[in-house]
Amino acid sequence: MSIVKPTRPPRHGTAANPRSFTAAYTWVTRHPKLTYHTSGNGTPFRVTAQTATRGRHRDEKVLIFRTLEGVERARAYQDCWGHKTNCNRTWIDCYTQQI
Repeated sequence: MSIVKPTRPPRHGTAANPRSFTAAYTWVTRHPKLTYHTSGNGTPFRVTAQTATRGRHRDEKVLIFRTLEGVERARAYQDCWGHKTNCNRTWIDCYTQQI
């Protein structure tokens, strides 16, 4: 069963993340192979901590959320951390609250 959420503006709402972006980035860097589960339907995912290499976020730290098969589902930069959606209006709170 798939859960479809309506589109919202960039950096919409507030997410109750247990860690700051810096702490989450450090955690993911130290534990790169952990599997998490989304807060919604419990879908497993993995996170990688990287530095963006292009685009408007070039040279910024980013957390990339991927399926276990490696398909990218969302990205979180520091400026969208703590919001329900990122700057591209992708829902990220179901991932960020689990780290």
